[in-house]
Parts: sequence; C-alpha cells; structure tokens
Amino acid sequence: MFRVHGLNLALSATLLAGGLFATDTAQAGRRHQRGCASACNEGCATAECAVDASAPQPETVTRTIMVPQTTYETMTVPVTVYKPVTKTKMVTVYRMVPQTREVKRMMTEYVNVPQTRTETYVSVTPTWKEVQKDVTVMVPTTESREAVRRVCKPVMSTETRTVSRDQGAYETRTHTDCCGCIRTCKVWVPNVVQEEVEVPVCRHQVSEEAYTYNVTVCKPETQTKTFKVCEMVREDKTREVQFVETQAKQVEKTFTESFYERVAEEKEVSYVEREAVTEQREVQVAKCVMVPKEVTYTHSPHGSCRSCR
Repeated sequence: MFRVHGLNLALSATLLAGGLFATDTAQAGRRHQRGCASACNEGCATAECAVDASAPQPETVTRTIMVPQTTYETMTVPVTVYKPVTKTKMVTVYRMVPQTREVKRMMTEYVNVPQTRTETYVSVTPTWKEVQKDVTVMVPTTESREAVRRVCKPVMSTETRTVSRDQGAYETRTHTDCCGCIRTCKVWVPNVVQEEVEVPVCRHQVSEEAYTYNVTVCKPETQTKTFKVCEMVREDKTREVQFVETQAKQVEKTFTESFYERVAEEKEVSYVEREAVTEQREVQVAKCVMVPKEVTYTHSPHGSCRSCR
C-alpha cells in the first residue's frame, strides 16, 4: 500500500512537470514566430534582409531550457493495520444432565389359568383267547444207509536198486612246484563201483469197501396245536382332563426411566478479533520537478527572413 501511494504521488508530479514544460515550449515558439514575422514585415526593405542567402554564417546561441529532475522526499502517511486483539464474551452453552423419573405404563401380561374339560377317548384293551389250528411240522427221523468208499492203505515191499560206491584210496605222489622244489603229498584216487542192493519200499494201495452210516431226515407231519391269540377290543370312554390356558391381561406397571435434560449455562470464552488501527509511517516518495539549464549550440541561418514566413 505504501508503494502504491508513493507511485501515485510520483506520477502526479511527473505529469505536472511535463505539462509546464510543454506550455513553456509552446509559448516560446509562438513568441519566436511573432518576432520573426514582425521583423520581416518591418524591415524587409533594409539591407540586412537583402543579404545574399548563398553564404550563411553560423551563429553560437546560448539558451535556457527546463529539464526534469527526480528527487526523493520522506513523507508521513497514515496506514491502516489490522492487529489481533484477545477479547472475552459470555456465551450460552447447553449441557446434557442425566435424570431419572417414574413412568407408569399399561402392559399386556400373560397369565396361566388352570382349566378342566371332559373329553371322550377310545380305549383299546388287549384280550387273549386260545385257538386250535392244524399245522405241518418237520419231524426229524434217523435212518441207516449203506455206501461204498475208497480206502488208501500202506503196503511194504522190497525192491532191487543199483547204487554207486567210491572204493578209492590215498596214494603218495611226488611233483615239482613252481619254484623247482620237489614235494611229496597224498592224493585221493577215486574208484566208483556199481552194485545192486535190496531196498524196503512203502507204497499206498487204494481199495473199495462197503460201510453203513446214519442220516437224520426231516419228514412233514400234520399236528393239531393250541395257540393264544390277542385281540384288541375298542371301547369309548370319557375322562376329566386338567389343562392350563394362557390368558392376556392388561396390567399397569411403574418403571424407572433414564433421560437427559438439556441445561443452559453461561460461560465466559476467549476469542481473537482483528481490529483496524491507523498508524503514521514514513515512506520515500519520488518527485519530479523542472529545473532551468543553459545549453550552447551552433546555429546556421538558412537565407533571408522570407523563409520564416
């Protein structure tokens, strides 16, 4: 904000100086034209105006002009600043407080009431009686039967068989070993001789023989027997039956109910608020002013005063 304010002041000063400079320059131009015109009108017939324009002479001219100059000034300006301020205030807060109360309500209560009723039922009684029936039974009977069977018996006999026997003997022999030494050792010389001998042999002999055996045979036979038969006799009877009947009844009961009550309280709270405060601050402001300055330059005239018209 300080920079914007300073730039606005500098811009205003520059525009003011530029306007003054433009006004002075325009007025000077108009004065020059009027002077030249009057001089040309009054003295065109003089000798100075009749000078030959082919040989102009340069002239050194010194003039005072206005130039802009920027200066910085210290200015005191008011500035609005927002500062935090802690304040307190009273606010209303609500707190939920638990409470209890007695409440009466109508409730449906079911009560068991004993009742008696007479009902008819069917009684089934078993009755036993004897009944004679002819039945066929299988009677076991023992019978003797004859049959032939094969019997295997051992029979001893003698047979002649050829057997081989070794009837050899040891002989003393001399031989030279691999080292050239003469060695003497005993060597068995076999002599197999075959001969016939009598050998007892047991052989099995199968023969057929007759024998008698007993067999149990079941034969059917008709007999009269007495059986007990159970018959179910149905009979209608009555009886008293005790039962329980559930009946609904309205009952008023008292309950303890819990609830929360809203209680208002005043409470002091702190809060921060930003307040606007005006302060005086020093700022640097750029200022543009027009100052006079002398300049010297060489001027070459261009002919007679007729060119000024």
